[in-house]
Formats: sequence, C-alpha cells, structure tokens
Amino acid sequence: MADNEEVVEENKQGLLTNQFAFQPEEIIEIDGVMYAVYFDTGEALGDFPILAKIDNANFMTVGVEPISLDMESFALRYGYVFRGHEDLLVSEILTGEDEEDYREVFDVVEAQFEAKAKEDGMSWLLDTDVQAAFLAASLTGTPISTDDLEGTEWYQNSTEGERNFMLQYYSDPDKVAKDIGTNMASIKEGIVSRNMTGPVNELARTIAMMVTTGQIKPDEVDTYLDYIDDSAYLDLLGGKELLPEGLQGFVGQFTGVNTGQSTAKGLIVDTLGMGAYEAMVNNNSFYKIAARVRAGDIDGVKNELQMQHDVLYPMFKGSNYATWNGYYSNRASKLINGTTGGQLVKLTQSQQDTIDDLIVKANGDYMKFDEEIRTTFIDSPGIKNKFLDDLASRVPQAFSGVF
Repeated sequence: MADNEEVVEENKQGLLTNQFAFQPEEIIEIDGVMYAVYFDTGEALGDFPILAKIDNANFMTVGVEPISLDMESFALRYGYVFRGHEDLLVSEILTGEDEEDYREVFDVVEAQFEAKAKEDGMSWLLDTDVQAAFLAASLTGTPISTDDLEGTEWYQNSTEGERNFMLQYYSDPDKVAKDIGTNMASIKEGIVSRNMTGPVNELARTIAMMVTTGQIKPDEVDTYLDYIDDSAYLDLLGGKELLPEGLQGFVGQFTGVNTGQSTAKGLIVDTLGMGAYEAMVNNNSFYKIAARVRAGDIDGVKNELQMQHDVLYPMFKGSNYATWNGYYSNRASKLINGTTGGQLVKLTQSQQDTIDDLIVKANGDYMKFDEEIRTTFIDSPGIKNKFLDDLASRVPQAFSGVF
C-alpha cells in the first residue's frame, strides 16, 4: 500500500508544469498579474509569501485557475501587505539538470538577492537586519526610511548616494529604470566615441548601474574609462586597485586605437601642462607620442618631455610642471579673483596660458610675478577692488566724510 502511495505522489500534478521542481502552494492574480506563491515558514512574524511572477502563462498546468485577490484580500489572506512587485520570475526557478544546485525555491531567491546585490548595487538585500526591517514594513504597511536602518551594518558601510538610491528604488522604481537607461545610453556613447573594442554593452551597463546606485560619481566616469581603455596608464598610476571592485574585471578586455593615449596625456600634462597637451593634439604630434608609448618606449618619451620642460622653464630645470606650477597658479587665482584662505577659483585655460608665460617672464621670482599679474589682469575684480581699497585707505580721515 505504501508503495502505491509513493507512486501516486510522484505522479501528482503541481500548479506549475512538471518541468518545475519547486511547486508553489497557490497561484494568485492581482491587477492582472499572476504570481506563484511560496511560503517562507522560518520568519518570526509569520509565514512570509514569496511571489514568483508567472512570466509565461504556459508555465501553469492546464486547467489551473488563479485565485483572484486585491490588496485588501491579499493582506487578510497572508498577514502581510502586498508589496506591489515580485521577488523573482518563475522562469528564474532553474529546473532539470540545474535543480541539484538548489534545495528549494528559497535558494533561488537567495541567489537572486546575491546577484542583485553584486550587479545592481542593492547590497542591502544581503543584510539580515535590513531584511527584518523590510519584513516588518510588509506586515504593517509602513514605508521604510533610512532612520529605520541606521543601526544596520549596511547603513554604516554605505554612502549617502547608495542610501538615497535604496529609497528611490522603492518609492519610484520607474524613475530608477529611466535613470539607468539614460545613464547607460550616455556612457555607451562615450565608450563608442573612444573607439574602444570589447564588451561595450556590459561595461556601459555596469557603470550606469554604479552611477545610478551612488557607488561612483558621474564626474569619475571618464577617469575610470581612461584606466580601462589604457591598462598601461593604469599600471603607471598604481594598478587596477584604483578602480572600484566592480570595474576591475574589465581591465585588459578592451583594445583599440586609444591604447597608450591616456598614458601619453598624463605624461605630457604632468611635465608640460594642459596647454602643451592641447597644442600637441591640435598639431597631431600627440598621436606620435602615444604610438611610442604603445610600443613600449615610455622612458624615451619621458626623457624627451623633460628636455622640452627644461628648455621652456629653465628656472625649474629637473622638476616638472605639475610640481611647481600649482603654487603660482593658486597665487594668481587669489589675486585675480580676490579670494583668501582656501578659496580658489579655477583658472580658464586662456588665463593659465598667460600665467605660465608670466612665470617665465618673472623668472620664478614671487614678487616680480605678483607685479606682472597685477599689471596684466588690472581689470579683474580682485585686483580692481584691491586697488580701490588701497586708495580709500590713503584718504585722510578728515576728508572721509565728504565721500
């Protein structure tokens, strides 16, 4: 008799077709969307419904009719509010030869969590305290705020951008999806414009996710692309550890005409300044230098650039532009813009070129350099206001009331 019962059990048809090893307890329909319902029975707050969206009606056994629910009847039936979205897709529940990798559907959910945490910047999914907070929110219907998560390990180790993304992900998922798409299109365009050859779509998606989720800042994208595009440049600066962990795997995967260019640009800017780099790009000599770098002649390029530096700036012979120029440029910026202390206004490239010429004209002498700046930029707000202030201070006190 027992043997017959086992045969009956093996042939029992589930709610999903027999290709699925993990069968749900129920199939429901809310707002026109069907879900396979699995229960996580290990929660202190009660059996928690795991919802697998049925993304293909053919996955259901013929004749099965879903239970029609609305948000109110869902809460009454399961003791939790309906969260408005699925936990996974039925098609993501691996079957056949792959089923040995999973003991039950909750292993699939956990695998999905890990993938989203790694690939989509949703690392809060792996923090059990954060999960508990979300379960409590599902039970009560009270939205999650960052204040509820301050004591979690995820909160302590996350950036403000990552925390803002988490709130946006749940409050306005459509905007998140739109932002990811916009960022991906923009980043892909930047990659293509560099003529980079490799897994372009994968890189664009990864960076777009990292920008959208607050893991990196938008103004860091070009720098990271420089590193990935030119591994020689990255090695020169210190290696792939300069990249976020999520981008390190792309090092060495791209080849193209830009190889050597980031390295060449860095060497030129450090030794001769941005103005020299732009001039070399305009007269095409830059690309010859990049080709030499690509061929492995980095030392030869360095020596040649150093020789040019020592001819242009003999008073700083043996040094390089990046080492000495900052002091003069910051000094000039404060005089031109009238700022003090740590306040600095970035100079335009035209101003920078003029200041570089004045450094040479003053032969590096600070006092003479200041005089040249005051004369050349006499109409700038900082110098004009300083002149008026000095003039006013010289007016005798007895006449001050006239003005």
